[in-house]
Amino acid sequence: MSVLLCIHPHPDDESIACGGVLARAAAEGVRTVVVTCTGGEAGENLAGIDLGDVPLVEHRRRELAEAIAILGVDEHHLLGYRDSGMVGTVDNEHPDCFHRAELEAAALRLAAIVRSVRPDAVVSDDEHGTYGHPDHIKAHQATVRAVALAADPDADVTGEPWRVPRRYVHTFSRSRLVAAHAALIEAGLPSPFGDDVEPEPFGSDDALVTTRVDVSPHVGTKMAAMRAHASQIGADSFFMNVPDDLIDAFLGVEEFILEEGDELPGAPDALVLP
Repeated sequence: MSVLLCIHPHPDDESIACGGVLARAAAEGVRTVVVTCTGGEAGENLAGIDLGDVPLVEHRRRELAEAIAILGVDEHHLLGYRDSGMVGTVDNEHPDCFHRAELEAAALRLAAIVRSVRPDAVVSDDEHGTYGHPDHIKAHQATVRAVALAADPDADVTGEPWRVPRRYVHTFSRSRLVAAHAALIEAGLPSPFGDDVEPEPFGSDDALVTTRVDVSPHVGTKMAAMRAHASQIGADSFFMNVPDDLIDAFLGVEEFILEEGDELPGAPDALVLP
């Protein structure tokens, strides 16, 4: 059985970035594994839901478990670091935060998981951390190093060495982003990229995108997983209010860049095959 491993910094990133791919892979008989690097301690109760006496971090862990179940993920690991928050915040100075963790130590933890699950493909953030968040950047760095350590027979990592055939980063192509943004503005709807005719540079040049995965049959599952993160993605969130005729433009395709390994021959719309 093929294995897909997705590595994400915080609870909810797995659903937003790779929810469609995880749901599609699970439906097609691929074994899916998710690593969440932090507990999301620096998050806020953006939706203003009633947390009762439950600390936000514990609530987020419960939300994560529900989302993982909705996506049909077979195996889930918590890497054990603290959310770093954004640069310049108090959380970013916390000694236990992911941003401040020694890269080699974090990579060794990840490498042990890689050797254990022996994935056919690994996905993480890109080197820019998608939008510059320190934890997203660290997740990329740790993943790159972990993949190298997992393959090294001399590395001090538990388990038999494993060379990952393909390592991807998730992304959003520039042309697709601009087209979706323009469609929202034309429809008189708020865009997550502001009101400018041309949003600020974000996403990747189209020529860099190697893999576009059609997840349109699984959009409902992706949205249900995002909805499970109720403290972070409320009913008034953009993700929950995409007009039906724009859903495919925003959520029906997930895009990736192959950074290591060889693309699957004859399968440009898949990260792994069953």
